Amino acid sequence: MKGLWIKDLQYVYLQKNFFIIIVLLSIGSLFWSEDASFILTFFPAILSFFTQSSIGYDELDHGYTFLFTLPISRKDYVVEKYRFMLALLWGGCLLIDVWMILLGKVPNTTDTYGNMIMIACSMVLVQSILIPIRLKFGMEKSRIVMFLVFGGFFLLITKLTKVFSSMHLSDFVWLGIFLFLSVIGYGISRFFSIQIMNKKEF
Repeated sequence: MKGLWIKDLQYVYLQKNFFIIIVLLSIGSLFWSEDASFILTFFPAILSFFTQSSIGYDELDHGYTFLFTLPISRKDYVVEKYRFMLALLWGGCLLIDVWMILLGKVPNTTDTYGNMIMIACSMVLVQSILIPIRLKFGMEKSRIVMFLVFGGFFLLITKLTKVFSSMHLSDFVWLGIFLFLSVIGYGISRFFSIQIMNKKEF
């Protein structure tokens, strides 16, 4: 498992120029903007997509064939991808918090952090959809499937938002709903991803 983490971190390092640009944009936004709400969600969300890049690198040049000659199981591979995604997402949230403290941009209310947690939970749901699709269909086919799935996903979210809005729920209840959905979605997605990898032929 440790080797998989090192491999994926090396993939992130290969994209260091893109990473540096994101960091500079984030710090610049925090420095010049009075409202940090956007960057609190933007930076962690972008980081979480490095998980998709790492899967793409693994697929190149029959990478799976070589990878599973090593002492790791297919379940180990899937579990590491999900943990890596969570580490990038919540690590991004932590980095933004540190930068805000250093720049004296700490919010006076809990609203900003509540929104950040809800967006982070939303990104867990998004990645929980993307990862099994990517593992099942590969890089080329998954683009079409993702487009169709996301169309249905956002229509569902729009409908649910209208329904919940009419119920006049408090922010605390909204936060609980997002946390619950992200945990359930994460668990279901990881289960199906393991099944997909176990049936996959290389």
